[in-house]
Parts: sequence; C-alpha cells; structure tokens
Amino acid sequence: MLDRLFGFKIHDYLQALGLFILAFGVPMNKVLMSIGTIWLASNLLLKADFSNYWKRWKTNPIFWFILSTFVLHVLGLTYTEDLAYAFRDMNTKLPLFVIPTALIAFPIQKKYIDIILYGFLASLLITSIINFWNSTNQTIEDYRDLSLFGSHIRYSLLVVTGVLIAVYFWIKNRRLWFVYLLLSVWFFYYTLISQVFSGYIAMAFLLLGFFLYFLQKVKRTSVRRIAGILFLLFCIVVGKQTYNYVQESTIKYDFGDLPERTVYGHLYYHDTTAAWFENGHHVISYIAGDELRESWAKRSDVDFDTTFNEKYSLESILIRYMASKGLKKDRDGMLLMTDHDIQNVEKGVPTILNDYSPIQRRQAKIKNEILQYLAGGDPDGNSLLQRIEHWKAGASILKNNWAFGVGTGDVQAAFDYAYENSTTQLDKENWNRAHNQFMTFWISFGVFGFLIFTGFWLWFLWQNIKLNKLIGIGFALIAIASFLSEDTIETQQGVTYISLFLGLYSLMNASELKETKEQ
Repeated sequence: MLDRLFGFKIHDYLQALGLFILAFGVPMNKVLMSIGTIWLASNLLLKADFSNYWKRWKTNPIFWFILSTFVLHVLGLTYTEDLAYAFRDMNTKLPLFVIPTALIAFPIQKKYIDIILYGFLASLLITSIINFWNSTNQTIEDYRDLSLFGSHIRYSLLVVTGVLIAVYFWIKNRRLWFVYLLLSVWFFYYTLISQVFSGYIAMAFLLLGFFLYFLQKVKRTSVRRIAGILFLLFCIVVGKQTYNYVQESTIKYDFGDLPERTVYGHLYYHDTTAAWFENGHHVISYIAGDELRESWAKRSDVDFDTTFNEKYSLESILIRYMASKGLKKDRDGMLLMTDHDIQNVEKGVPTILNDYSPIQRRQAKIKNEILQYLAGGDPDGNSLLQRIEHWKAGASILKNNWAFGVGTGDVQAAFDYAYENSTTQLDKENWNRAHNQFMTFWISFGVFGFLIFTGFWLWFLWQNIKLNKLIGIGFALIAIASFLSEDTIETQQGVTYISLFLGLYSLMNASELKETKEQ
C-alpha cells in the first residue's frame, strides 16, 4: 500500500529497518525488542500482500511449527481455569507468533541480512564491554549481577550466539578475518568469566556444532573417520572425568567419628546439622576457636574481633576460608595458611575460590551444591538444587496430566499444588516452573505438545546437519541446550531471541534457494 503512495518499494526498507531494530535490541533492552516486533507486524499488515504471504507460508515448515504452537495455546484455553495467566503467557510469546511469520511472509533482500547480523554483533559487543567494565570498577558479589542487560542466563545465550556469528563471518569474509577472530575470542572469554553454567553448556553444544560442520568440509573419508574416533575418545574421557568429579562430591561424611579435641588438647566444635560446604569441604566442623585466636595474633596485626561491613566477623571469614582449603580450623591448620591466604582474610576474602579461574569457581560451586543437597540442606539460592526441585515437581505433575497437560494458564497453579504436597524446602518465592522447556510444553499441552515441540527442534537440527548450514546447526544446538535448563520462550528476551533467529534462518535459506534457482 505505501509502495504506491511513495512511488518506490518503501516496505522493503521498512522491513529491513524493523528487523535491524529488533536484532540490535535483543541484547540491549525490552523497549527496542517491543518496537521491532510491532514494527514488523505493522509493516506486514500495511503492505497487505496476503496472497503472496500465503504462498510463502504454506511451503515453510517453520511457519507450520509456529501455527501448531499457536493452536496448542488456543486449545489449551478450553480446559484451563486461570485465563488471566493464560493470556499473559500468550502475550509474552507474541514474538514467537509474529516475528518468524512476518519474516517468512515478507523476506528482506539478501544484501540486508549481513547488516542485521552486524547490528546484533555491535549491540552485543557494546553491552558485553559495559558489563565487563562495570565488573572491574566495583565488586560483584554474585555472578548473576554481571549482566546489566536482562537475565544473566538469557544474556549468556546471546554471547554464545555472538561466537557463532563471528565464526560465520570469519569463514565468509577472509579479508577481515582478524576482526572476527578477536570478536570470537572476546565472546568466548566473556562466557568463561560469566560463570553461567547454562552458558557453558550452550558453548559446549556450539563447539560440537563447529566440529560437525568442519568435519563435513573434509573430503577424505579416512580423515573424517579418524577425526570422528578422536572426538568420540575425547567425549569418553570428558565423561569419565565428569563422572569421577561427581562421585567425589557424593561421598557421605561420617560425622560419627569426629574427634573431640585437637592434638593440643583443646575442644573442637562440630555442627553436623549444618549443611554448609565450601569447595567440597564441610565448614562447621573441626573448629578450635581458642587456637585460631592465638595463632591469628601471631600471623596478623588485624584484630581477631574485626567486623567487615558491620556484617561479617573476621573469625567467620577465617573459618570459611580455611574450610575452602580443606584445612582444620586449629593451630596446625593455621600453620598451613600462606602469607597470601592471611592477606586475603585480612581483606575480607571468604574463600580460596577467589584465586581460582572462573570455570574452577563454577565447578566448586556445583560440588558445594551437590554436597549440600545430599546432606539435606536448603536448596534456596542454589541454581542447580532449585532446578532439581523444579524437575521433581514437574515429574509429579506429569504423572496425572501426561496425556493432555494442564492447559495454557494452569502451569504455575499446578506447580504450586505440587510444591504444597511435597517435602520441598524451597521458599514459596522460589516455587517456579520446570526450568526445562521440553517439560514445560509437556505439562502445558500434554504428550502431543511435547512431541510437536521436541520433534520440530530435532528435525530442525537434523536438516541443518544434513545441509551443513553453520548458522542453522549452531543456533539449533544453542537453543536445545537452553531448553534443557531453562524455560527460554517464557520470557521476552528469550522468546524474542529464538524468534529472531528462526526468522533469520528462514531468510538465509530463502536467499540461498533463490540463488540456486537463478543459476
């Protein structure tokens, strides 16, 4: 319609501009994401070329997946009780229904696709530098506070996707290979320092995608077989190491044999009811307070009764720090503390983990959570333990609702009921949903919804592996990795990210098909 009014194809430019706003906005803020989504929908309606829209829709499998998902949500309204929640949920997922549909119906020209990806990379680079700069200028006590632009989990997926796109351009544009190499290294480094476990898993899946892509580029069958065998051996070794690591963490402490006194005759304090572990070691055991006070005075000029930030005593920090090193909190343990350790405690540093690499710190935190869970500790505040509780609640819901689910709006109500009728120690504020998108779809829409959702993503991955499309392989694996530990499409940033790259994939695929036909 506007094309005739202005005398040139203005809708093409509006479509590209709306998509650029959306791509730039996903790492940045919700306002730009909303503007981009509304922009694409409005431009589609104003162009009003519905006959051509339908021709493109009906031949695109992604459109049929989106339509099936929408139908599932509508059908789920017929047997749900909390309609207000249901409509809020559907409103959150509007980007999934709108963005891929708009981009399939009205694809932008090929020459704009790279510009869209550059916009995404530019926004991601700006926000990641701001996050990093902020973390170096103030103390970040919780790794979850590193991200200033949305959830740390969703943002970690965007950063991993940044690695994918940078490598894609690295392969495509050899003249600027050094720029794309730097971008890849930066986003990879940011993933490491972020300590987001979901980000680590997504990066591992992406590396698998790179292996699959480059393996198919090798022409010689013998080389491909050798590479496949080496990769399999690597997976076995990593799996074995992971198993051993977890096994070490599941050793149950025998608190019955704890000694009453130190070798110097002073009483030990042991609290075997406290499920508190630091770097895999129990904190509230083997504490000889008199020996600590005496030994500290010989090693430091800082008063033993010092309090940091009017909250933490030096004694408590020292006990926790020594536990993190696996030391007994007595005279002999103090002799094993280095001068560097003493300086750390004087500064209020509570654990040796601060000297570890980000990955080592995250591994130690996971070990602590496993030990705490086995000792019957409170799962609140621990991401892994809370997810275990969410999955247990989800499994109990599925026992009675496996066929048709609970409907579009009753998911949270079903979880609340499951928690109320369980022995969970989770605080009510942490009574969340499954944190697993596959399980959430099953709980919401039954086994058919689960099969549609899971089947599409497995098909999407397989198609891209078969065609050896780097962006498709990488995006599919990142998405699947996120679905395993998150309800990715239940939040605006998550669903917009998934919708954007489903639409971009359709655009890139359509451009390649057009080129093939022209040739």
